[in-house]
Amino acid sequence: MKVKNSLNYKPKDGFVTTKPSETIPDQTMSMRTILNRFAQGLPVAEGKDPIYDEENESMGINPKRLDLVDLQQIRLENEDKIKRLQKKMEETERKKQEEQKKVDGGDEH
Repeated sequence: MKVKNSLNYKPKDGFVTTKPSETIPDQTMSMRTILNRFAQGLPVAEGKDPIYDEENESMGINPKRLDLVDLQQIRLENEDKIKRLQKKMEETERKKQEEQKKVDGGDEH
């Protein structure tokens, strides 16, 4: 049996990158910095947070500015809205079926 070590190891699978690097100079953080930011509750991936338009609140809600109670309230409101829309959709479908029955029934006579 042959022993593999760093001097005689030959990898079987691999790939060679031919595309240019997508890294941006001076945009890296050390592991210590990443862990410190995580421990302090700061965003680890700087610059990758979504941007919210403060002036146009109708476009979306910034969940980072809400506490758990606000998020729970929004969830309940959305569940109620979904239920109302489903009821409305069912009523509309039922009315269409009734109208179709009337039309189908009127053709037979």
